[in-house]
Amino acid sequence: MLELLLGDARTPSGGYAHSGGLEAAVAEGLGPGEVAAFMRARLHTVGRCQAALAAAAVGADLPGLLALDGEAAARSLVAAVRAADRSLGLGLLRTAAVLWPDDAILAAYRGASVLTPRAVALGAVCRAAGLGRRAAARLSLYEDAAGVAGAAVKLLPLDGARASGWVAALAGEIEELAGEAVATGIPSTATPLLDRRALSHGAGEGRLFAS
Repeated sequence: MLELLLGDARTPSGGYAHSGGLEAAVAEGLGPGEVAAFMRARLHTVGRCQAALAAAAVGADLPGLLALDGEAAARSLVAAVRAADRSLGLGLLRTAAVLWPDDAILAAYRGASVLTPRAVALGAVCRAAGLGRRAAARLSLYEDAAGVAGAAVKLLPLDGARASGWVAALAGEIEELAGEAVATGIPSTATPLLDRRALSHGAGEGRLFAS
C-alpha cells in the first residue's frame, strides 16, 4: 500500500515539474519515436545510480545518509542537475513529514542535509514507510521512467496510452536493475549529453519543466 502511495503521481513531491532532461532533448530534435529509447537509456545510467543510492539509504542512520549525500553529489557534476535533484528531495521530505511526523531520522535528515538529493531522500522515506532496499530501488527506477513518460505527453504529439505502454514494457528491466542496486555498490555512470543539455535548458526561455 505504501509503495503504491509513494509511486502515485498525486503524492505531492514535485516530480510533475521535471522531465528528466527530455524537454532539452526534444528542443534538440528528439521525436516521439525516440522517447522509449531515451527512457531506457536513463534507467541504465542515471536511474541505475539513483536506485543504488536509494537502496543504500534505506539502512542508513543520519551520518550514513549525509555520507550518501556526498556520494550523490560526486556523481552529479552540473549545478542545475543538483538543484533539480534537491528540489525533488525536499518535496519528498516535506510530504513524508506529514505522513510520518514522529520519525526521528527523517526529521534529523531534513534538518541537517544541505544537498538533499532525491535518491537519498527517497531511501530515507522508504525506511520510514517500512519498505525494504529492493522496493526503494524499484520505486526510484519506476518514478524515473514514469516521469519521462508523463513529460513526453506534454511535450510531443503523443498518446498517453502509448507512453504508459513504454513504462510497462520496462517492468522486467526495472526489476532486474532493482536487484542489481541491492547486490552491488553505487555505480558512477557518465551522461555528458544529459549534462550539456541541462546547462542549456537552465538558461532557456519558455520552459515547461524545471529540468
